[in-house]
Amino acid sequence: MRTGLASASRSAALEPPLAVAEAKLAAVGVTEPLALGASAGEEKSGIRWRVAIEDYRDDGFDGPSGDVPGVPRLYRVRVTVSWLQGGAPRSLSLDSLRLESARRP
Repeated sequence: MRTGLASASRSAALEPPLAVAEAKLAAVGVTEPLALGASAGEEKSGIRWRVAIEDYRDDGFDGPSGDVPGVPRLYRVRVTVSWLQGGAPRSLSLDSLRLESARRP
């Protein structure tokens, strides 16, 4: 029984950091620019976050790349959040691929 309660407690402790990570990830390309680089900050709750956006390259892909005019570029977006839980540092990361709007030649 104690194991189940401990698991439930750990799971509940993940909810606020996960919500921050999901919100930051959802904002990229909508309310935050989809542009190469990184940004970071801290919520009032003490949860720190970092958003990193980089070009995504798939060396196994045989088609045109985002470097070709008219072909949209693909980005890898990684959101990492960190916090203290019971005095111990914790972190989690979410990754996503985002396609930029088609560019005109």
